Amino acid sequence: MKTYFCFIESDVLSTPHVEPLMAGTDAEALQEAAALLQTHASGIAAHVLCGETRIGTVRPASTRSDADPDETIPA
Repeated sequence: MKTYFCFIESDVLSTPHVEPLMAGTDAEALQEAAALLQTHASGIAAHVLCGETRIGTVRPASTRSDADPDETIPA
């Protein structure tokens, strides 16, 4: 069974919040990360990893018209 982790980036904290996910598939992990991101008021991105493989990144809906959904957020 795969083990997924979610790293929540914050615009107020320098260290990401990390949580294991209960998901069984990549798609479920991304959905779970999106729900988890909504619980963090200062969350700017949720990065999903399985082992050392990055599955994807979820971001809240942007209010900027020029926002790039694939923009990498610096660590």
